[in-house]
Amino acid sequence: MKDFTAKYTTIDEQKILLRKISDLIARSEKTYSVEYSHFLTPAEQTLISKVEEFRGYIDFVGGFDDAERRLCRVRDNEYCNDEGLPIKLYSVISSNAEFTHRDILGSLMGLGIKREMIGDIIINEDKAQFFCHNSISEFVEFNLKKVGRYNAEIRESESYEVPVLKTQDISINVSSMRLDSISAECFGLSRTKSAEFITKGAVSLNWLVCTDTSKEVKAGDKISMRGKGKAEVVGISGKSRKGRLFVDVKKYI
Repeated sequence: MKDFTAKYTTIDEQKILLRKISDLIARSEKTYSVEYSHFLTPAEQTLISKVEEFRGYIDFVGGFDDAERRLCRVRDNEYCNDEGLPIKLYSVISSNAEFTHRDILGSLMGLGIKREMIGDIIINEDKAQFFCHNSISEFVEFNLKKVGRYNAEIRESESYEVPVLKTQDISINVSSMRLDSISAECFGLSRTKSAEFITKGAVSLNWLVCTDTSKEVKAGDKISMRGKGKAEVVGISGKSRKGRLFVDVKKYI
């Protein structure tokens, strides 16, 4: 379900995305309407939320509170006309197969649909569901007849059930809250090896690549290391006599 490494890879792509959000804000101001972007990755959302000029105009919505892929909702003021979220939720039904995230995404993209038009894909033991943008909903309903090798039926749904991600609560002992130190303990590496991963661009902090080994990590920050996993820093729970920090971490397993 989760794709924590998704991110924009070039400065030019980042500029294009931010320009699109600026255009949505300008349109909202001109037409007194609520405007929506396409579905955004966590990295894109983080990038947008850091722009000072956007604050007060934007929030992110994705169909449910913990959605990973969300739309940027833009409004000039609270009185803007909002016709509701431009997304639909579909269930995929088949008597022949239990589908995976890859099955659903592959079949949708096989129809020529861009990834940015598809929101979260939810896989449970007996049900597969996905969110999509209203602008492609009729196309999806008419064309999605098979998923993988199997015939499938899709039905619009009003409810969803998100599987709970498995996590392990651990406590680590570090000399500081530097990214290289925290990452080393979270993923069972030496600090030197952790620093190598960071400087090579293999570590993301809150879904954005961070190459600064000395970057300070705070409670609530999420760290992912390519090939090693993902963890969330809960907070500092204590300090040793020698000044080392005991940090509580939630590690995804």
